[in-house]
Amino acid sequence: MKPRTRLFAILTAASAAIVIVAVLLRSNGPDVHASAGAPPPVLDKMKLTEGAPAAPEIAFTDASGKSFTLADFKGRYMLVNLWATWCGPCIVELPELAELHKQLPQDRIAVVAVDVLERLDAAKLGEFLAMHEAADLPVHIDANRATQRGFVANELPLTVLIDGEGREVARAAGGQKWADPAVIEYLKAISAPKP
Repeated sequence: MKPRTRLFAILTAASAAIVIVAVLLRSNGPDVHASAGAPPPVLDKMKLTEGAPAAPEIAFTDASGKSFTLADFKGRYMLVNLWATWCGPCIVELPELAELHKQLPQDRIAVVAVDVLERLDAAKLGEFLAMHEAADLPVHIDANRATQRGFVANELPLTVLIDGEGREVARAAGGQKWADPAVIEYLKAISAPKP
């Protein structure tokens, strides 16, 4: 074999090896959708997040003023919904999120709806949720916009699915039918204990 041909063959093999290693290193563990399949068609705005990056480190408070971070939910899946009282599509999906919250196993998946961009106190926010048939939805408030900045939320509502390891696996910009039976079954399936 000519030296030039040999050099070309070596460089081609080395390039292929580098690509294979890069692909393997980019993989962040098992595909969470492998066991449950793709999101159901009713979640038409839900897009899988490439590479499953770590969720941002953000803080928010509950109705009692207790501070939380997403790390407090580690080990469970989270459906983090960013919303505001002045956002029409957000208000429309609040009852859907409340019903979803009631239907899901809380030890495996948490619905974390966070009111952003406002400075309402917890009592007024609780009244607002009750008025919109979402009283069962826990109150979470982010008055500092850290959640919005952390998730780079350019529109509301924004809902982000985070796996039990704290990685973002999908997001939906815009309202969705969260209480649809296919959605409930899908979320139960992806959060089910793995054998």
